[in-house]
Amino acid sequence: MKLKKNVLIFCDLDGTALASDHTFSQITKEVVKKVYGKNYYFIPVTARSTKDAIDFQSIHLELDKLGGIASGNNGSHIYDFKNKTWIERAYVSEENIKKIFNLTYGQIGKYKVHFFSDQTCFVYGEGENSKYWSEIMQMDYKIIEKLSDINEKINHLVVILEKNPSEQIQNNFLEKFKIISNELDIIKYTDRVYELAVKGINKGSVIRKVQQYLNLDNSNTSVFCFGDSFNDIEMFKEAEFPVAMENAIDELKQIAKFITLSNDNDGVAKFIEKNILKEEKE
Repeated sequence: MKLKKNVLIFCDLDGTALASDHTFSQITKEVVKKVYGKNYYFIPVTARSTKDAIDFQSIHLELDKLGGIASGNNGSHIYDFKNKTWIERAYVSEENIKKIFNLTYGQIGKYKVHFFSDQTCFVYGEGENSKYWSEIMQMDYKIIEKLSDINEKINHLVVILEKNPSEQIQNNFLEKFKIISNELDIIKYTDRVYELAVKGINKGSVIRKVQQYLNLDNSNTSVFCFGDSFNDIEMFKEAEFPVAMENAIDELKQIAKFITLSNDNDGVAKFIEKNILKEEKE
């Protein structure tokens, strides 16, 4: 394939650039440096918290030294290390947080809600999975009993329905949450798990925002992306060359232009080495 003058590589982390032990391999780190050495961009785009995505994972890749760009919270935050500036910093309004709290609090077994700030996960009750990921992302984990306990700005939420919800239960949830649908997108991951994010904010919007910020467009830029799961779908729709991991969900593989090796076999790094770093420009 012929590359255009500029190359942007947007990459999910968990299940994609990160191995299953949540670390970057040495080859991945080396390839990222090579990408920036060619004046291309390797841009992490992750559901991980702002604190983890910007302050930890990006530093592991030395994006602070390379002058890179990174995004956390599925696109609500985008940071430019070179200019030390935020390209995007979006939060859910306090009014919508209040509406969601009032709709869901106290309904044990019906709803689990995780409110994510830049550095804290607020929950109604301790959950094994939410606590595990908070520890992985080095986030604070707080159980709340009233609305005022949410004392930080919230960038996105996850709502989890009861196990094996019927179609009627899913429809009731969507109907009930119409009161916030003008300002928030309701993104379905599975029949049970939904993300609530500021309208228009997702991994696909990261591609548009970064291109606009860098004064680039599809006429002069080759855009690649890598991913493995549901929250990568919008990014796959936006990129010219979407690349699914071998371990990706079928829904993503169906819309990918390429499939690479798994995250535990350096699929991202090896694809970049073979198809981007060694390719000629138009």
